[in-house]
Amino acid sequence: MVGLNMRFRLLGLFGVALSLLLVSFQSFSFDSDTLPDPGLILCDLQAETPPVERVERVIGRNSTLQEIFLDLGFTAREIHDLVQDVKPVYDLNHVRAGRSLVIERTADGNLQSLKYPIDDEEYLLVRREPDQYVATRERHDFQVVVEEFYGEVETSLWDTLVAQGESPRLVVALHQILQWDVDFTALQPKDSFKLIVEKKYLEGEFVKYGKISAIQFASAVRIFYVFRFEDPQGHISYYDEKGDAVRKAFLKAPFHFDPRVTSRFSHSRYHPILKTRRPHLGVDYGAPTGTPVLASASGAVIFRGREGGYGLLVKIRHPNGYVTSYAHLSRIDVQRGQKVSQGEQIGRVGATGLATGPHLDYRVQDKSGRFINPQNVLALPSDKPVAKEYVSLFTSVRDEYMQRLDSIPEIAPFLNRISHAD
Repeated sequence: MVGLNMRFRLLGLFGVALSLLLVSFQSFSFDSDTLPDPGLILCDLQAETPPVERVERVIGRNSTLQEIFLDLGFTAREIHDLVQDVKPVYDLNHVRAGRSLVIERTADGNLQSLKYPIDDEEYLLVRREPDQYVATRERHDFQVVVEEFYGEVETSLWDTLVAQGESPRLVVALHQILQWDVDFTALQPKDSFKLIVEKKYLEGEFVKYGKISAIQFASAVRIFYVFRFEDPQGHISYYDEKGDAVRKAFLKAPFHFDPRVTSRFSHSRYHPILKTRRPHLGVDYGAPTGTPVLASASGAVIFRGREGGYGLLVKIRHPNGYVTSYAHLSRIDVQRGQKVSQGEQIGRVGATGLATGPHLDYRVQDKSGRFINPQNVLALPSDKPVAKEYVSLFTSVRDEYMQRLDSIPEIAPFLNRISHAD
């Protein structure tokens, strides 16, 4: 009797368990499309990505990449392998002070990537591959904005543009384009300009100027236009409205900026040190000691050294037979016989020789050796005009830019018109 009761109890428990099992199955809904293949065993495995640390280091003066990486815990062997793998693309031994290294590494110290700005156009990107580092030169992804604006000269072009919020780099760029046709020492109040220029931004920050597409410079004497033109062969130059090149054989003044004339060309000038009247067959430009002096035209250095009252002197003979002289320098940066290009630095302003203060005595001799007034030197074009087969294309580009320049409002304070580059 006891055994029979035990069987009934076990059957009851089995029934309760079966009921619970059926209820639990009913609480799930299965879709035939989602049922797993009976022959598969499913595992939910997720590979863990090791955390990456991002480190940025500014390269200090007299610092090296090796020192920075050793400080971060890399071994000398790891650094050597990195430099050797990257060298065909860029030599990391030549990183420059003031620029940043952006390094990504895993928690266990393995380098994953390296980013270094080569210049304001390109950066170096290094990635770690299984058996080596792979390096590429990448171009910055700039946001390019085109600005059109007007300005009036008050004291100088430099002061006007800087007061407008522009960088001095724009002043230098404009000087390099206009230096053959605009006398920056003779600018007058109310002389004005209009510009169409690109500005390049990276992550919202201004980085540099791009193309200066067109310029209008207006004085009491004339209105002068300059247009950037690239022909179908890829030749790029600046031309006036007639299609003549604006680049000339000689610079108007051998400086990057607006020089101050302290003494002009004369056959009878009172010498402040010798206290007598004598010819002054050049032009004196006052400038601070150390100001860079530029070759006014391409040529070869025929003299460099000290010469009497001229102090430290450089003479350059040019292909057209003319000779230019640069006196009272504080330092000479060229050697005798060296070939120099127009605009290349040849020395620095000083007060050596017979001089009351820092200045440059600049002189020009013609083919016969006769001294001529540097401010009256005929500036013949050194670049060719627009090729005949491209005149119609140039005319179309010129007319478009001229219309845009003429439409810029002549408003002061200044009003900039902004558009995005194509």
